Amino acid sequence: MIRIYGDIMLDRWIEGDCKRISPEAPVIVLKEETFTDSIGGAGNLANNIGNINKKEEVILYGSVALDNEGMIVQDILDETNVTNKVFNDATTTTTKTRFVGQGGQQVLRWDRETPYENETPFDSLLEDIQQDDIVCVSDYAKGTVKANTINQIFRKCKVLVDPKQEDYFYDGAFLVKPNMSEYQEWFGEFDEIDATNIMRKHNWQWLVVTDGANGMHVLCEDSRYQHFKEPANQIVDVTGAGDIVLAVIAHLLHQGKDVFEACEVACYAAARGVERRGTSIITKKDLRKKTTVWTNGVFDVLHKGHLELLKFAHKQGDKLIVGINNDASVKRLKGETRPINDVNERKSQLESLPWVDQVVVFDEDTPLNSIMSYKPDVIVKGGDYTVQTVVGHELAEVIIFPTIEGVSTTNTIGKITQ
Repeated sequence: MIRIYGDIMLDRWIEGDCKRISPEAPVIVLKEETFTDSIGGAGNLANNIGNINKKEEVILYGSVALDNEGMIVQDILDETNVTNKVFNDATTTTTKTRFVGQGGQQVLRWDRETPYENETPFDSLLEDIQQDDIVCVSDYAKGTVKANTINQIFRKCKVLVDPKQEDYFYDGAFLVKPNMSEYQEWFGEFDEIDATNIMRKHNWQWLVVTDGANGMHVLCEDSRYQHFKEPANQIVDVTGAGDIVLAVIAHLLHQGKDVFEACEVACYAAARGVERRGTSIITKKDLRKKTTVWTNGVFDVLHKGHLELLKFAHKQGDKLIVGINNDASVKRLKGETRPINDVNERKSQLESLPWVDQVVVFDEDTPLNSIMSYKPDVIVKGGDYTVQTVVGHELAEVIIFPTIEGVSTTNTIGKITQ
């Protein structure tokens, strides 16, 4: 079971048109067009874990107020796959309102909050915890996370912490996940040797330092270290990216994966999350890195052998890129009478096939430069190749598709000319 303990908040988005300046003061006027609420903080972390695996039991412990925003949070929770153990004893429900103009540009954020001061409402969490549970502490320094509570949790089970308070506050945690600015505020510039010593000082088994577009640094107390980096296609909104990282790590650890493997997947999932606007919610699909498949050839006169090769290649991954020789390259390889169809015709025919996602034209005699550029995970080749004779075999997994006997472009052309 995965339990979430921490600061719950409401993320509010007001989007609209910003085309004029107020006559009352030199400020932008935002004309509201859309209004969106989502659960943030520990609530977003819990929602992400519950959304990754709807069969996984996720329990949320925290507090909101008996105000309008608190009622909205409770209503949102009712629609999620999260068991609600949220109290209504806060003075104010922490609310972050973002005003967003054209193109998704935030022009202002308005925070409404009052520190949570109740000392003893989470006895139920301490009573509920089992030894094989994973507890995620989502600390935004709003007052929910108390030292006396987490110190008892640390002694009961694995605890993963997204921190905001002083480093010593989390002594004894299984895993601590600061971002780079938080780490530097605590300890200065990041260095993996220093970081390992810091972990031992605080009795942390794992340290995960997230660093935006630079990926994440993952360290174990036994001095093992890995750096993961997964670029986003386009960074649209980083809200909730840290929650995604901790959610994926918690989910995969609960499934029996090791921390390094979990962090690699979390890095990929976070890169997908920041490509979307708003507080990010991911699904199991976002955990699976898409596999790119490459095949190449002349593809002059399409025949059954070509089609079977392309069908097969398509099944080896998520995206199939087909490289084709340009006309000059074909003449060098096949002779002056080839190609029968020029490069535009060949490209158009391939693009019309349902198994082909992208067609790339190259002018060299081999596709090595294109393979190095597109970095496929798998290369599929047909014919009498061995793995070692396939161009690019050092760069990707190679799969050989057996030739269909008697089917070739040369034979097809021969039949036509008889």
